[in-house]
Amino acid sequence: MIHFLAIVLFVLITSFASKPMLAETVKFGTFDFPPYALHNDPEGRLGLFVDISNAITARAGISTTNSILPIARVVKDMERGVSDCAIIVQTPWTKENFLQVAEIHNRLDIIVVTRPGLSISSIEDLHGQRLAIPRGSFKNLPISTDSDIKQVPTNSYLQSLNMLRAGHVDAIAGSAISTFHIFSIENITRADIGVVFPFEQNSLWLQCAKGQLSKDVLTKLERATRALKLEGIFEDLVTRYIPPEFK
Repeated sequence: MIHFLAIVLFVLITSFASKPMLAETVKFGTFDFPPYALHNDPEGRLGLFVDISNAITARAGISTTNSILPIARVVKDMERGVSDCAIIVQTPWTKENFLQVAEIHNRLDIIVVTRPGLSISSIEDLHGQRLAIPRGSFKNLPISTDSDIKQVPTNSYLQSLNMLRAGHVDAIAGSAISTFHIFSIENITRADIGVVFPFEQNSLWLQCAKGQLSKDVLTKLERATRALKLEGIFEDLVTRYIPPEFK
C-alpha cells in the first residue's frame, strides 16, 4: 500500500513538473485621451501610451491586455486591482498608492501658449489675461489658483485652441504632448501663435498596482522599461505625436 501511494505521488509530482506554469498576463489600463490613445487615426497610430505599453511588454516577453478607459476609471481600476499597470505621471499620491516600476520619460511639460503678439516669461505675466484651461485640469497649479488670471474653462483642447484662434482668450494651458498633438491635427504652426512657455515639469512612469503581479514579472517589466529608455525608444515614440517644428 505504501509502495502504491509512493508511485501515485511520484506520478502526480512528475505530471505537475512537466506542465509549464501559466504565464501571467499583465492587464494595462490606458487613458482614453488623445494622443495617449487614438481611435481611427489617419496615420494608423494607436496612441502614445498604447505604443509605450506595447513596447515594454514585447521587450519583456509578457502577454498583455489593454483597456482604453476614461482617466478616472483607469486610476480606480488600479486601486481596486481590476487592472495591473498603467502609464501615469508620477505625483505624491501615485507614489504612495502604486508601485513605481520604472521611469519612462523625465520631462512631461505643462505649458501655456499665447496668442500672437503676447509674450510672457512668468505666470504673473498672465495677470489680467484670459486663459483657457480644460475642465478638471491642473487644479493645484498657479494657473488655476491665481485669482488675477481670468480662467476660462473649456471642454477640450480643441475648444481651447478654437477660442484662441477666434480671439476669445489670450492664452491656452495644457500638457505639451496633448497641445502639440492638437496643433498637428489643426495644422497650427509657430506663425499662428505667440510663445510656448513651459512652467511645470513632470515625469512619466510605468506604475503597477500593489500586490497584483509576481516579483518576476515586475522585474521583467522594470528591466524592459529601463532598456527601452536607454535606447531612446520612448523619445522616438513621443516624437511621432508632435509636429516637427514643436519638437
